Amino acid sequence: RGVRRVSHDPSDLGNDPKALCERVGNVVLNVTERNDLDVNDGSDWATGYAVQVNADRYEYDVGGMGTGLKRQVNEALAGTKIHVSLFNGAESPDHPDAIYQPSEAANIKDQKTNKQVFRNMRAQCYASLRDRIYNTYRAVVHGEMKDVEDLISFSSNCEHLGKLRSELCRMPIKPNGSGLVELYTKADMRKIFKVSSPNLGDCVMMTERKHVVAAQDVDVSGLYIPTVNHW
Repeated sequence: RGVRRVSHDPSDLGNDPKALCERVGNVVLNVTERNDLDVNDGSDWATGYAVQVNADRYEYDVGGMGTGLKRQVNEALAGTKIHVSLFNGAESPDHPDAIYQPSEAANIKDQKTNKQVFRNMRAQCYASLRDRIYNTYRAVVHGEMKDVEDLISFSSNCEHLGKLRSELCRMPIKPNGSGLVELYTKADMRKIFKVSSPNLGDCVMMTERKHVVAAQDVDVSGLYIPTVNHW
């Protein structure tokens, strides 16, 4: 239950497949990829999938090949209920001033915010995904009580579940002098570690982004705003 999201990692023809993920709430229903389409046909494939499953939100990576897909995506999803979001992992973390993993313990002071922990949005979302997977492991294997909203499930019907697991288990953290959490880019992973681009992993990672959706078409001009007189 929850928002049905479809995410897409575009690519062109070649050895770098394009991928998509379908997720409802905290259940990943499908991860799949194709390498027989160019970037435009791949976008049509992903948006068509989103329409077919009646998605609520469609998000795609605009940091590389997805840069020029905005008009195509908007035209493909025009007239649907689907909200479109652009994902650029190099941007600053979302909700930068929010506390990362806040604690109510009285002895914990100066808790760090998202911008004090993560180099960029990609690192932030991968950390969120990691936390969910670890919470689920602690709940299932060790019987620890966890909030179901902090867990995640991967359907056995996912088309490329084994490859997804492989991609997620080999994400190296990039050392830096600032102490911020940062991951190697796809290009660095290919050059330094000789591993392929984590397209499936990136699609699941994108579904971790926390969007704030405001109510639409609400006229606030006539609303009564009470005045509180303090003693």
